[in-house]
Amino acid sequence: MADTVTPLAELNEALRRLAQGSDLLPNELSVLSDLDREQVKALEEAWPRIPDEARVKVITEALRLSDESVEVEFSRFAAVAVVDDLPEVRGAAIETLRESTHRLTARLLVSVLRDDDDEDVAAAAADILGEFVMRLEMGRFSEHEGEAILDSLRAAASNSARAPAVRASALESLAPRNASWIEGLVIEAYYGDEEAVRLAAVRAMGLSAREDWLEYVLEQFDAGDPEFRREAVIAAGAIDSEDALSRLADLFIDNDEEVGKAAIVAAGEIGGEVALEYLREFAQDAPEGWTDLVAEAIEAASAVRRDSEEYPQ
Repeated sequence: MADTVTPLAELNEALRRLAQGSDLLPNELSVLSDLDREQVKALEEAWPRIPDEARVKVITEALRLSDESVEVEFSRFAAVAVVDDLPEVRGAAIETLRESTHRLTARLLVSVLRDDDDEDVAAAAADILGEFVMRLEMGRFSEHEGEAILDSLRAAASNSARAPAVRASALESLAPRNASWIEGLVIEAYYGDEEAVRLAAVRAMGLSAREDWLEYVLEQFDAGDPEFRREAVIAAGAIDSEDALSRLADLFIDNDEEVGKAAIVAAGEIGGEVALEYLREFAQDAPEGWTDLVAEAIEAASAVRRDSEEYPQ
């Protein structure tokens, strides 16, 4: 009876081929999935010997496969690749960890945010940590572990020496947390000098879904930059206040098409009779090609019953 090839032997063969510059076929990538400790050790030893191009390709393909299939689990592979010399490899490794909710992943991301000198990699780590903040706020993640995440994001968001992209991602990731000190960070960012960070403050206001931010969000409806108007419109939809509806309706005909479309979607999200009135009025003269968008917004608005509306007896 022929000997069965062990998972470790199969992995070592794949690593040998990669070290020689060969590619792994898509159906062979599963050899890097769900690694045990012995396999992780073998990967750590072999990884530096694999050529740059092969390392980039295999982690990129693993990322693609993890997006397409729930049958693979590359977090231990990514944890090895995240300390690679190449930012491109580290960035793909970080993205491969996006679906992981394990506390060890959180610790790894905190380390990357704190120590990685590539702003795109650090910003990606901050972005993914936002998922852990959300889980923490929902009571689905350890408070002790969560505090370390909040501390790392707070340090990044408040450090003017960090790249704007990193500060922006950290600020947005903090937004779902209900903590008084986060309000100060958002206000400071909103009135700051860095455009990316100011834009992140507007997004954070929407992500917090707090109505007391509406004043600032509506202020950005008049911004000269359409990107600020669009993000403010999205934030207004998330805050979900009828007080924004008349201003949103004004932006249905914004001179930037993306702003107008976002305003329609936001009105649909807020919903209720007032929103329906604005949307139905606009539908009569909506631009060609907007019919489906407006119809979907009307359908969404119709499904919302505002507290101010009387229920039928």
